[in-house]
Amino acid sequence: MTRVFIYGSCVTRDAEPWFKDFGFEMVGYVARQSLISAFSKADVSEYDFSKISSSFQSRMIRGDVEGRLRFDIQASKPDIVVWDICDERLGVKSAATGGMVTHVRDHVADGIHPGPFGSLLRFGADKHFRLWERGLDQLLAALDRYELTGKLYLNATPWAIADEQGNDHDGQAAKAEKFNRAAERYIDLARSKGVHIVAIPQEEATSLTEGHRWGPAPFHYVDDTYSRMLEALSSSIRQVAASR
Repeated sequence: MTRVFIYGSCVTRDAEPWFKDFGFEMVGYVARQSLISAFSKADVSEYDFSKISSSFQSRMIRGDVEGRLRFDIQASKPDIVVWDICDERLGVKSAATGGMVTHVRDHVADGIHPGPFGSLLRFGADKHFRLWERGLDQLLAALDRYELTGKLYLNATPWAIADEQGNDHDGQAAKAEKFNRAAERYIDLARSKGVHIVAIPQEEATSLTEGHRWGPAPFHYVDDTYSRMLEALSSSIRQVAASR
């Protein structure tokens, strides 16, 4: 089995039920943590995590504030890291006590932080892109230290612009196209720095509007899309191994 650490969101995580079919085993998972905030620690003492009822959400938010991504990867001892940038859609904010946090609901609605945040820095903005590049360099340096050089695979599955019926799901096709366009330069930058890009064609990315455990969204897919992305990942791993 190939030990896989998942960093990103449900795009890759929701494919886990098919992992064994491709010889993969999930050994760690970090979500809701922008690459920017992952390397820009905020002051955890200012946060009241008891206001978050879900243990998973609490763990992810605490990890985001603490910037724990690299340490969680190290502790999991994976063979590869599979990363998707879907959660970058949330943007980031500067915390009142310094550092950056990902703009997730728990920070905003649950009021776990008593002080004000800075303005929202959106995915796709030039400043976001510059800070994200700095975070990418720091991530790659950390992977080098953990003997994971060349073991980072970016799952570049596009957001779906049509559902299983061929329809624009809940009017979100324009939203999906906007994210896909914004993601292009992030993916290109990662490729230029040696990250292995795993992609499937747009027409193979189909959203599921009926029956997905998390409900309809351009990044909640039909079973076949998850299988296709894992086939692409498996093929990429084989190609990388053959080139060494």
